[in-house]
Amino acid sequence: MTFQTKQEKFEGPLELLLDLIEKEKLSISEVSLARVTDEYISYVKSLEKIDPLELAEFLVVAAQLMLIKSRSLLPNLVLSEEEQASVEDLEKRLEEYRKIRELAKELKKLESDHRYIATREAYFGFAPIFYPPKKLTARSLADVFAAFLASLPKIEKLAEEKIKKIISLEEKIAHIRSFLQNTMEKAFSELIIGAKEKVEVIVSFLAILELAKQKFIELDQEKLFEDIHIKKL
Repeated sequence: MTFQTKQEKFEGPLELLLDLIEKEKLSISEVSLARVTDEYISYVKSLEKIDPLELAEFLVVAAQLMLIKSRSLLPNLVLSEEEQASVEDLEKRLEEYRKIRELAKELKKLESDHRYIATREAYFGFAPIFYPPKKLTARSLADVFAAFLASLPKIEKLAEEKIKKIISLEEKIAHIRSFLQNTMEKAFSELIIGAKEKVEVIVSFLAILELAKQKFIELDQEKLFEDIHIKKL
């Protein structure tokens, strides 16, 4: 059982639909991608076992159809460099898939003509035999091997970076609760004495907001940009 789509002017396999559109024998405007998607979802739900490869093939063909349709609907759309790079990457991947599909058709044709290709599994148990070219010398082989090694990417040693421990919001809330254990009122500036990173100040501020929300403390600031007074309730 293979997936087939039914459109107003086409009924058949999805790959055939894509071939007809690419060969301009069918207009992309006459294809409802929403219907294709709904039909495929219904098809997948009807399967007892889902083949991941089949799902991947559908996504590739669907991406090609979406790309063709988006270009037909928005021919003058100006893309950013990042968007253009993404589109070009997709086009490259889809082109590679198209070549694979063409090769698969050729292999299927060879199979139908009873022209089989032996894989390495067919030679299990046989002793390997090396047939070097007649003009091959030890020197030329060494040169080729050296050139191959030189073409390999160099291993780069990355700079070591120590991960700094950042105090969590929960830890900071527990710290403030403990900080206010023996006093009723403190200033926010006292709370952040010793803070080494800006992020610690931000976490401390979020912590007092959360404690105020929990009605554990009350916050007061007489003027804009002045110190915040923290009062335990």
